[in-house]
Amino acid sequence: MVDGNVVNVGLAPSVAMGMTYVAMADSLGLAMANAAANQQRGQVLAGAALAQVLAMIIAQGSS
Repeated sequence: MVDGNVVNVGLAPSVAMGMTYVAMADSLGLAMANAAANQQRGQVLAGAALAQVLAMIIAQGSS
């Protein structure tokens, strides 16, 4: 008969790697979500800058 502790010790490396893979997947997911949010903020900022430049051009008028 196999002792329960022996089975647990035998499974420890695979369980540890499984936890590592889950943590890595979570970290990658957070990084990709941050990248998408930053890209969206950049697009909003670019639109606001364009609107400001166009307003300045219109205010200057044609010379």
